[in-house]
Amino acid sequence: MRREEKRTVFGITLSKRGWNNVLVYAVLLLMVLLWFSAPSSERTFKEDAGDNAVMLLPNSSVLDSILIDDQTIEKTDAGWRCAAPCSLSAQQANALASSWQNLKIKATDRQPENKLVDVYLNFADNQHARLELFLEPQLLLRLPQQDKVFEPVGVTIEQLVGR
Repeated sequence: MRREEKRTVFGITLSKRGWNNVLVYAVLLLMVLLWFSAPSSERTFKEDAGDNAVMLLPNSSVLDSILIDDQTIEKTDAGWRCAAPCSLSAQQANALASSWQNLKIKATDRQPENKLVDVYLNFADNQHARLELFLEPQLLLRLPQQDKVFEPVGVTIEQLVGR
């Protein structure tokens, strides 16, 4: 082998082909180390989704009215009231609106059955949202626009529907 075909690095003399092999194996070793030392993104996402509940409504949104079946709960200067015909008192309407404004949800893989009611949320900036509440296999909430299913955290069906 001729002298110009050899390279010396850190006192080790190898051919160009030998140094290429060293580089290839070093990169492969680095990739293996990173692969086994980094957490799996799929596992991390499932853990985050299962453990952490998020707010349904962002803090920046201003809820204006809630329509559940034939009941309309509207925001007024004095608080929340139920528009006629309605069987909810002002205190119940305030509790219902508070439940929706502070609702926390977490993603679930369960498939909902036995739809109870559609809920329409209207916001001050003329935005609208439709949600579906289900009772089976447990209390579930589906966002049909996104086709995602969530489990409400810390609330009962009575707190969300007002019955």
